[in-house]
Amino acid sequence: MITIFRKIFIKNYKDTSNEKVRAAHGKLAAIFGIFTNSVLFTLKMVFGILSKSVSIIADSVNNLSDFGSSIVTLVGFKISSKPADKKHPFGHQRFEYIAGLIVSIIIVALAALLLYNSIEKIVDGSVASYSILTLVILGVSILIKIVQAIVNFKISKIINSVALKATGMDSLTDSIATTILFISALLSYLFSWNIDGYVGIVIALFVAFSGIKMIVETSSPLMGEAVKEEDIKKVVDTILSYKGVLGVHDLLAHNYGPSKVFMSIHVEVDSKVDVMESHELIDKIENDIKGKFGIELTIHMDPIDISNPETIRLKEKAINALKEIDQSLSLHDFRVVHGKNRCNVIFDVLVPYEDKVDFNQLTSKISELLNKNERKRICPVIHIDHPFVEK
Repeated sequence: MITIFRKIFIKNYKDTSNEKVRAAHGKLAAIFGIFTNSVLFTLKMVFGILSKSVSIIADSVNNLSDFGSSIVTLVGFKISSKPADKKHPFGHQRFEYIAGLIVSIIIVALAALLLYNSIEKIVDGSVASYSILTLVILGVSILIKIVQAIVNFKISKIINSVALKATGMDSLTDSIATTILFISALLSYLFSWNIDGYVGIVIALFVAFSGIKMIVETSSPLMGEAVKEEDIKKVVDTILSYKGVLGVHDLLAHNYGPSKVFMSIHVEVDSKVDVMESHELIDKIENDIKGKFGIELTIHMDPIDISNPETIRLKEKAINALKEIDQSLSLHDFRVVHGKNRCNVIFDVLVPYEDKVDFNQLTSKISELLNKNERKRICPVIHIDHPFVEK
């Protein structure tokens, strides 16, 4: 069903790497939410007033907020699809994250309102009255909310959208909350149990928990997340496939939206190769990566000496020293500067964030291992580096 609507309303719907196609998917999901939530709000408000049920009225207000959230999502995708300008040279895609955060905050605010109304209902002691028609309306509402969740989750996965994921989670929690409300109404209808206020509290707490969780999830991309390894492996593998590339390190990747990715990386080349030839290779890689993956890549060229036996020996010794200290440590940017009475070995040590390493102790231990069985004094000059890629 979702694929059919995509075919009808979205031109070139399979090309989700295209910003216009991506925005069209988001707008389609938002318009679907606006229509269905306006219907749910109207039906629930009418029957909530007729049955004097605070929990149904609260649920209708929740649908009104969902209506507003869908509008926020629609506006978010419209703004995020705007091209870069003088004030925003990296584009506007991060507004989508802001839209998701706004939706999450609205959910928490409405949970607080629902909690207040439910407590007030318990204190007043008023009794709600339900009809068969009310139960039917609640049942239909559950089904619509489940469909909303499926649509939003499906499209969020297709276009990698945090905002639609938040909206989908909202629809899912709404379906669960309405299910609880349906059970409450059914028990009240069959046995005249006055549990409307208590059920409202349960729903409020459930919605609040979901909203807070979504605030955390939607805030994370705004603060800057580590790029997952599987997302950049294809780029690294492509770079390493070029003849003349000896290795890569110091990869830094960040995004200004789901499809606006910037990367920088150090690429190792043979120092004996003419610099103009190596530079031409680097330019070709940058252009190819942009054309293939749509990623703005900046490469720093690192010439390395692969023919000097002494450099190769000391590098191998340094690698073994790090493995002896900790298997998770690795090095890059290795070079050697020879002096009259000593030899400086300069390199970066890559340390995982979870490893707590004392710099002085690490340097001392590396120096001890490197100087073992050496005639000339070896002085390590190291720099601690951390990975920018999440494994």
